[in-house]
Amino acid sequence: MATDEGQEEDSDPLPDHFSSTEQDPLVEGVVLADCFTAEQKDHSINLLGQFSELFSTVPGTTSWCEHTIDTGDSLPVKSKIYRQPGHVRDCIKQEVQKMLQLGVVEHSESPWASPVVLVPKPHSKDGKKEMRFCVDYRGLNQVTKTDDHPIPRADELIDTLASAKYLSTFDLTAGYWQIKLSEDAKPKTAFSTIGGHYQFTVMPFGLKNAPATFQRLVNTVLQGLEAFSAAYLDDIAVFSSSWDDHLVHLWKVLEALQKAGLTIKASKCQIGQGKVVYLGHLVGGEQIAPLQGKIQTIIDLVPPTTQTQVRAFLGLTGYYRRFIKNYGSIAAPLNDLTSKKMPKKVLWTANCQKAFEELKQAMCSAPVLKSPCYSKKFYVQTDASELGVGAVLSQLNSEGQDQPVAFL
Repeated sequence: MATDEGQEEDSDPLPDHFSSTEQDPLVEGVVLADCFTAEQKDHSINLLGQFSELFSTVPGTTSWCEHTIDTGDSLPVKSKIYRQPGHVRDCIKQEVQKMLQLGVVEHSESPWASPVVLVPKPHSKDGKKEMRFCVDYRGLNQVTKTDDHPIPRADELIDTLASAKYLSTFDLTAGYWQIKLSEDAKPKTAFSTIGGHYQFTVMPFGLKNAPATFQRLVNTVLQGLEAFSAAYLDDIAVFSSSWDDHLVHLWKVLEALQKAGLTIKASKCQIGQGKVVYLGHLVGGEQIAPLQGKIQTIIDLVPPTTQTQVRAFLGLTGYYRRFIKNYGSIAAPLNDLTSKKMPKKVLWTANCQKAFEELKQAMCSAPVLKSPCYSKKFYVQTDASELGVGAVLSQLNSEGQDQPVAFL
């Protein structure tokens, strides 16, 4: 198999370390493909065992980069503590203690201060509502100079993965926390609670340039491995056309992550799957489909009453617009509500309700799309109305049938 210059051939014989039979208990949470043969299962277990130190519930610490916060000559931004009920204050206190024990925060005397908020997690254990500790860094972000490092297009990554035969995904353990803050940046991340004043020692969530720093890191870690790996922030995927290639590809990616001092959450890893969940989609087998859970979230939404809620709804449905025929025309009445000339409290009309219901119905009946094959012919069908222009991009599948690739 052809490879990038400086990379080993993917068809090399499998290394001897694939022949061991002992599994490290630290990697037992990893999900292996149900269709594995006994040999494939053994190879997977033994490969993961070789990298058992990678799998941890504790975030690693990379020496490959650190996060800086350039605020120019701005004076420190200091915000008051938000008023919170007793049970929220108790929860904040517990989270701060956990972070102190992990060493991700420390006591601070910084003149900077941002308020703390608790945000409900989308998935809770045992039916109990869990909260996520967050710091509202909007004030700090306003005076921070922007890092324009590009973030990959999610749709391009999804298209790339969908045509592979073997797919594996990895999720870094509290990925942002694996990047240290520069000494100058630490005081700027300070936050206040009833119990005291603290600052982060690692990159926290909510900083405007955190995604850019993280994407730059994973791009550096996976440099030279782009032919079989992809990363959208901390969502890393490995894709291959054969099992032997996939083992070698996995080895190279895991080795790169280990060299960078990163750790992986075993419970979020899938190995050798025909289809995987990636960036809100089910991809693989030359097919792409939206996740049913995401569809249900959209279906359960009630009509929005503010511009912010309208934008949130359009953001959710717009992420899946490639599955919705004539999306632009259907959504036009809702897009009109977001105009700067319109009031923040929206005037919900019959046309708005119709568009709202049509988009939800379209998500319910969203087709499974074919992953694009750029060496084959594409077909385009267009449609136009007073509200917009639409098109269907399609290709012939393996059975010679026309199958949509995307609705435009």
